[in-house]
Amino acid sequence: MTETYIHALPIWGWGPLSKRFTYLMVFLGVCGVFAFSSDYNFATGLGNLCMVLFIAANVYFPAKRIILYFKIKGAQQHMNRMLIYHIWLNTLAFFAACFHCYVSMWGNYWLMLALIMMGHLTVFGFLMWGKYQPGRVKKGIYILHTQQTMFFVMIFAMLKGHYVF
Repeated sequence: MTETYIHALPIWGWGPLSKRFTYLMVFLGVCGVFAFSSDYNFATGLGNLCMVLFIAANVYFPAKRIILYFKIKGAQQHMNRMLIYHIWLNTLAFFAACFHCYVSMWGNYWLMLALIMMGHLTVFGFLMWGKYQPGRVKKGIYILHTQQTMFFVMIFAMLKGHYVF
């Protein structure tokens, strides 16, 4: 069996366009209902939505580590699908965070730093999708996207901004 490369995966989903559009609209509707009803106001509801989308998107990494550790065979198709969800849910989480920032009228530098770092990781994650020549460009984008240190600093900045100030 040949390995499927990332640029060969259907980033826009599977199946007929009308079905994909319907699923997207239902999902965005559920997200909107969640944002309006999950907390006492819309701004904190958007923050909750961002958190749920972010956690759901990044389930990909523990699942990948478990599959690699236990050497589970035949999981590549599921991981490819999870990668597509990782890309889109992280993108939606970033847009929810931007909107959360806007409606909350942040004045906190820690939260702005966290939002900039989240944007950095999101943009370079999307850039990883493309085919770039030479290979060192792709490697550079990969390194800029997979910075665990930046991820942990972003989480620290979010926590410090929300709970210390």
